[in-house]
Amino acid sequence: MQSLWLPQEVCNKINQASRTMLWAKVGSSRCWSLVGWNIVTRPKELGGLGIRESRQVNVSLIGKLIWDLIHSPHKPWVKFLQAKYLHRESVLHAKKSNSSLWYEDWLGLGLICREVPYVHISDTDILVAQCWQQGVWNFDSLYTRLPMELANRIQQVQIPSSSIGANIFSWVGDSSECYTTASSFRFLLPSDHRFTDPIWKRVWKLHILEKVKFLLWQGLHSSLPTNHFRYIRHLDSMEGCPRCSCPQETILHAIRDCPHSKEVWLLVGNIPSQVFSMMDCFTWFKEIIINPAAKKLAIIIWWI
Repeated sequence: MQSLWLPQEVCNKINQASRTMLWAKVGSSRCWSLVGWNIVTRPKELGGLGIRESRQVNVSLIGKLIWDLIHSPHKPWVKFLQAKYLHRESVLHAKKSNSSLWYEDWLGLGLICREVPYVHISDTDILVAQCWQQGVWNFDSLYTRLPMELANRIQQVQIPSSSIGANIFSWVGDSSECYTTASSFRFLLPSDHRFTDPIWKRVWKLHILEKVKFLLWQGLHSSLPTNHFRYIRHLDSMEGCPRCSCPQETILHAIRDCPHSKEVWLLVGNIPSQVFSMMDCFTWFKEIIINPAAKKLAIIIWWI
């Protein structure tokens, strides 16, 4: 995984083994995933469990090798590959402030010469530095006409005004501009603003058993296997509560609103009033976790 591009079938088997480990019962290879794999593979602070998807791990580890190939020429394996295959040149070539405007991918969007009908013979030797004048782009001296869309994309690029010497390769996935496998993995994650709530990090900091934390995490995702949850996924023909006559055994009904569950809450005593007032599952579990008595409330939920 660290040095070879794994076949997708191998990645699928690794992912399946991870899902089986997480969801299957002891002694069984069959499992029912209560929370989607795309959520489970997120970091804990983003609503997941920190289990990494195998293809993304494979890409991140290979990326580290490429980074070392560029930035660590002193390493023995880098010296060997450069001498054998690259003739001591870099796998990527960043020249000293003389990148061609047309024939080098300095913009990161492909060669610009392919974006225009033709390059005028008078412009063939034009460098990027010649078009960047006093902090602004100037294409007035070009004989080759740039498409408006391309010109606008270039205008969005800013080049440092100070003399920085040779061009270097930097990593956009981290503020340090240095590549790490962890930052690469986060860079590959799809952005989703639903999982930026600090509650995801807080639930794992509670001083309770890990299995209780896991229960709260499932509750935040509205993914506890109640009869209603099973019914809407066509895993059960009945969605009613087996302990009372309620036609739907939702998560909040099973934990809070069922007469048998409510009796437990009342027997404990000193329960915050908001425990019985909220109707949204995520909001309810969130209030439980941020409550000063979160440890006691979580244990009550576990035993119910």
